[in-house]
Amino acid sequence: MGDESEGHRRAFLAHLTTDLCDADEARLIAEHTRSCPTCAYAEAERREVDDLLLALGDVDELPDAPSPAQLRAAARARRRPAPRVPAFAAPFAAAAGILESVLAEVSDDALRTPSPVLTWRVGDLVPHLAAGNALLATAIGVAVEPAPGPVAGLVSHTERLLSWVAGWPRERVQALWRRGVEAIAARLSTQPELASLRVEVDGVRTTVADQLKIRAFETWTHARDIGAAAGLRVPPPPADSLGAMADLAARLLSTLPPRAATAPAGAVRLTLTGPGGGSWLVQIGGAGAAAAAAAVGLPEAELTLDTVEFCLLVADRGQPTEPHTEIFGDDALAAELLAIAPQLAGP
Repeated sequence: MGDESEGHRRAFLAHLTTDLCDADEARLIAEHTRSCPTCAYAEAERREVDDLLLALGDVDELPDAPSPAQLRAAARARRRPAPRVPAFAAPFAAAAGILESVLAEVSDDALRTPSPVLTWRVGDLVPHLAAGNALLATAIGVAVEPAPGPVAGLVSHTERLLSWVAGWPRERVQALWRRGVEAIAARLSTQPELASLRVEVDGVRTTVADQLKIRAFETWTHARDIGAAAGLRVPPPPADSLGAMADLAARLLSTLPPRAATAPAGAVRLTLTGPGGGSWLVQIGGAGAAAAAAAVGLPEAELTLDTVEFCLLVADRGQPTEPHTEIFGDDALAAELLAIAPQLAGP
């Protein structure tokens, strides 16, 4: 084993024993884990195992415990596999797979509870996601039923679908959503050149590849909403998909208008840590000071966040926690980025 691999192994083993460390030692281990991609990925895998164990609930004993291979086979049997798609559509397929897993575990009672979106119930989020997929499908030439109108928006088409599926059993509603996912996947598989085509969906005009990331973001967000209603802890997408979603959100931040004429403006170096992380120069406040700072590549503030917490911030599902947030330079400018990020969230 090389020195670098040995260092990663020691750092990760140290992280597992942080309960035995004092505060300074625990802080040093946490800082290394956040800054080291290898250890951050290992930590994410550890959290997924923890989530699985927590999902088992209070079990006194587990006689004849199944092997990991048996557990994986059982998990696959509980949901359909994610659709096969070109690489640029992987986030879309991954998010669909996560939602399938969540829906397999959620009771009818949980689906009848209020959701955090408008006046809809948790179960209404499935037709809502089907509506968003229908808008994208129509934009790339895939026929759907009921067809969105020529100027249909996401909320209006969702309301139409909610009326359409009223009284349907949940299996039929979920099948409607699933058919939409499969139809998009089939079109992309036969026409991968669509990735660079610019289309407009719900007022946003960008490439099909980016539209798929938007759909992935929304699907994962609402999978979490649905899971929360049943007390489930929904994991983040795979690192590559999470990174693609974070990249889109970071790029879109520079397109947001200032909240007010007196709002801070300038360039912020945004660094996301953990799986899917990266670094971006974000312009806050549109033109002027932000553009001037970006032109010379000198950010006026540096903001470091955990990648998953950043995605939840953009989805308007929470604020970053203090242990994962670091600010250097202009505090007000960094705070402005945190304040405007939830504007990217949709219903």
